[in-house]
Amino acid sequence: MLIKSKVEDFYQAELKSKQLLEIAKTGVEQAIETDEATATTWINQQLEALGVRLT
Repeated sequence: MLIKSKVEDFYQAELKSKQLLEIAKTGVEQAIETDEATATTWINQQLEALGVRLT
């Protein structure tokens, strides 16, 4: 069971990293197309929805 748990944790971490990368890419695009403040607000909303807290 321990190995199964580790594999599941790996896949969850992989999914979250892909989501974070997509948020970063989209945020940069928004900053270029609109402005940095709008992009920052959007990024923070997306991170909050994923349960990610910046320190």
